[in-house]
Parts: sequence; C-alpha cells; structure tokens
Amino acid sequence: MKRFNWKNKNYLIVLAFILALGTFTNFYLGSRNKVDDLPDDDTTLDDWELETSPLNGLPLVENKTIYKVDKAADLDSIYITVFPTESEDGLIDFSIFDLHESLDQTFNPTLNANITIGDKSGKLSNLVDTSKINAYIKVRGNSSRGAAFKSYKIKFTTENQSYKGFSVLNLNKHVYDPSKIANKFSFDMMSQLDNMVSLRTNFVKVYIRDASVSASKQKYVYYGLYTNIEQPNRDFLTSHGLDANASLYKATSFEFHEYDAIKNVDDPTYDKAAFEKILEIREGNDHSKLIQMLKDINDMDLDFNTTFKKYFNEENYLTWLAMNILLGNEDVLAQNFFLYNPTNSLTWYLLPWDYDGTFKFGVADSNHKAPTSMQGIQRLTAILLHRRYFLAAENIVKLTQKIESLLTTTFSETNVNKTVEQYLPVMEATLGKYPDVGLLGMEPNQLKAYIRGFYDEIKSNYDDYISALKYPTPVFTATPVKNTDGTTNFAWEAATDFNGDLIKYSIRLAKDPFMKQVVFTQQDLVVTNFKYTGTLIGTYYLEVQSIDSNGNVQYSLDMYDDVINQSHFFGIRQLKFE
Repeated sequence: MKRFNWKNKNYLIVLAFILALGTFTNFYLGSRNKVDDLPDDDTTLDDWELETSPLNGLPLVENKTIYKVDKAADLDSIYITVFPTESEDGLIDFSIFDLHESLDQTFNPTLNANITIGDKSGKLSNLVDTSKINAYIKVRGNSSRGAAFKSYKIKFTTENQSYKGFSVLNLNKHVYDPSKIANKFSFDMMSQLDNMVSLRTNFVKVYIRDASVSASKQKYVYYGLYTNIEQPNRDFLTSHGLDANASLYKATSFEFHEYDAIKNVDDPTYDKAAFEKILEIREGNDHSKLIQMLKDINDMDLDFNTTFKKYFNEENYLTWLAMNILLGNEDVLAQNFFLYNPTNSLTWYLLPWDYDGTFKFGVADSNHKAPTSMQGIQRLTAILLHRRYFLAAENIVKLTQKIESLLTTTFSETNVNKTVEQYLPVMEATLGKYPDVGLLGMEPNQLKAYIRGFYDEIKSNYDDYISALKYPTPVFTATPVKNTDGTTNFAWEAATDFNGDLIKYSIRLAKDPFMKQVVFTQQDLVVTNFKYTGTLIGTYYLEVQSIDSNGNVQYSLDMYDDVINQSHFFGIRQLKFE
C-alpha cells in the first residue's frame, strides 16, 4: 500500500484542528447528555466562577484518530549532520557529547545540526543539501546520559520544518531496555485506553555524520534503532484535541507536597530554576491553581474525599494507576508523569511519560525490581496523594476492579500478543545488526520468545499486586538525631495495614549493607522510635521493618545502591555518624 506523504505540515495542522474540533464537540456534548445539565436561561457571564465551572470533573477525552498517522512497523531513516558550534566556552563539536555523565543534567551543550529524512527505501537522496543548519541537537535522558550511545533531543530551527508534523524530536536509544520495544509497546497500549492520553511513537534508524572531522573522513555512521516519541507541548495538546492553553507540568521530583519553591510568577521571590527542580513547566505561566491544589491536598483538616473529587477525575486517576501497575512501571512515583489542567477548570489529569524501564524479566531480569511486598498500592503510598486516597478501603476495591477490567480488555492476552507481533519486522531488520546486537540484554535468537512473554509479565504484575495487599505499607525512616550525651534517637513513620492487622516494628543497625555485622537489634516494638545508648562513629546501615500479626514483613522505603559491587538493597539506609 502506498504510504501517505506527511511532509506538508500545514495540511497536518489543518487536519489536526478539524479532528480536535470534533473531539471537543464529542467531549462537551457527551458530558452534557441530560436536559437537566443544561445551564439556566438566565445565566450570565458575570455569574461564572471557577469553583462551579461546568468543565470541573469532566472525563479526559482525546482525539484517538491521531494515532492512525503512524503504523507499528514504520521504520524511517533519519540522517543527522552535527556541525562545530560556537559557545560561551569557544568552538565545540560532536565529541563534547562524550563528556556527559549519568544523572548529571547540569552539563548539556547544544550543537547546530542538519536533519534529513531518508527516501522510501531509507536512503539519502543526492539532491538534498545536508550542509545547511536546520536544527539544534543535544543529549536527552537521565541515567542513560553516560552511555556510549546517547539519546537526543532535536528541535527544528523554523516552524515550517518538521518530521511527521513534529517540530521537536525525542530520539531514544533505550540502552537499558532489553527488548528495545517496551516504550513503544506501552504507549501503543495507552492509545487504546479511555480516560487516558498517550504519545505518538515510531521506530527510526539513525545515521550521524560528524562535520568537525576532515572532509575525507566525514561519512554517515549507522547508530542503529531508535524510537522517536512525541514532545508534550502546545502542538501535542492541539493535535490530541486537548486545551492548547492549558497548564502542563512534568514531574521531576514531585510528591504532591507543598514546596517553598512552587510560587506564582508574580511572587517577588519566584525562582523558575528552583521551581523546575520539582516540576518542569511545559505550558502555562500562572501557577495559582497548582498552588491551591497542593495546599488543599496537604490540609489534613479538610475532608480528603471532597478535596480529591474537587481536583481530580477518578476514572483518569484509576486508569493511570492501573496501567502503570500492569506495565510494571516502578519509576513513576515522583517523576516521569505529567499534570494537565485545562483552562477554566479545577481538574488535574495524570498523563504518562517514559516507559523504557518496564518489561525486564526472565533472562533480562533486573535486581532493581521491588520485592513483591512493595508492589502496587504499597509502593504508591510513598506519595502523599496516593497514601491519602487508599486510606479508604473502598478505593482499593475500585483500583482492583479497574486493573481487572483492563486485564480483560486492552491488556488481554489476545491484544497484547497482536501488538507485539507487529514489531517483529522492525526487530528483524535492526536488532541482529551492529550496534544494536551488542546492546541487547540477551542473545538475538531469544528476542521473539522474550517479547511473546509480555502478557505473562503483565499477568505476573497483576498477581504481585494482589499478593502485596496482605502486607503493611512501607514507611519512611527519619534521619537519626545524636543527643549531647552520645545517645542516638531513631524514628520512623507508622505503617498502615489494609486488613486491619496489628503492626509491630523491628530495627537493626549494622556495619555492612548485608546486615551481617550487627551493632544492635530490637524487635516487637509497638512505638515508632528507639533510643540507642551506645556510641556511633563512622558508616552504618539501618533496617526498619513492619511486621503484621500474620507475620507479613514489609521493608522501609529506603534503598541503598552499592555501585562497586553492583548490588541493590531494598529497605536499607546508609548512615554516617561523626
């Protein structure tokens, strides 16, 4: 079948506008399907108030037609020329990207580039001038920044240039994803869900030419398979039929607390850089509704059920939680999600971001996966909003019902298997070749069986969720306080047991994270504190566990990574005393 040419961005924008208009019409009329819902004839503009806006609490509806633009087996070729670029520190070139370190986003140089899309056969046309700058490129990601093969963010220099209608490209290498398809699979699943928004994704082959080397050595080097994912911005909101004037934030270290740094732009002490260490501002310049929502969520004197219904759509909230549990996405507590708030509405919707940490099982099992006792709700309770929501037993039932509903529909065995099979042509064409073959988490001949195990992993995630319900909730430990007499006070939060079982605590301190060189142990505590009368100097490791009356043991929310030995310890906190 002949593929449609989407190079005409103006046509795509018009089409997106028409689709968005239709989506909004369905959204609006679908939510007002009763005569009683219609406004009174004598309502005036002067009567309108945000607190009583007809938009409050409405379902999240997007333009699902937008996903028909991309096919699962599409595999385009993108040719990138990276030019030497003047910076504050002088002339820099492509080699500077090798200086990136994992988890360090303070170093992030931008270089000039040329982006050219290959023809239908994936080849670079001789008629295209690749010597002109038409884009900027920089490294993207967090832990993957230190990898040999980087992920890249690319922005075209002018509005009339795009790829598939995207003015910004997010090219992800997924170096830590054993299958290389987990991110796309996850977003393809989400695109089929009601009360949820997904992001367009497509596979691309990437070729990069370093224009800083001598002309005789300049050639396009094949960097393998990448996934391009849509940039959540105003264009995204428009094309998905959402409110282009909405507020949109990306969580970076956000637990629904009140934060000193989250202030409105008219506050004399407003500091955008400090604000964005918590929430990255994607769209919007008025943070008053965000500030009020956080204030009310943290007000323990307010009825939480009333507050929740005021600020959230429960179906969107439950769908977001359920799909993350089924996909096994653990890296979504304080980061890797969006908060979307439409204009003239108090309602906040949770939207997804970044799923390349999912589906690490079998031959690619990760030692960073949380134990069964910390799956599902137990792990979610680390976040204030979730912790307060699940204090009501009926809300646990609601989430379980939502998970089971998704497991028999979108995440059914038939639909999951049908989806992953569509990726096989792309995988066959790329993953057995250099460089991808050297980046796999398994042998190439294991890949087909591996991706065909996705449904079993989803079902396993559901089973873990059910099993975890019998455990107490994990707790945070406080930083120990050393008293003037040399004694040390240890303290931690109180755990909750969804089954109403009695909870006791044990505390142990050791000189090693394996907890073999024990300094002291105290068990069967009914209080959430303990005073140690000995002297502590040096490095120690703390373990606090919650044990219910049926003997179910829960870890604390502490974690310790032993980088040298590549060991990961759940429920262990490293402490240093002077």
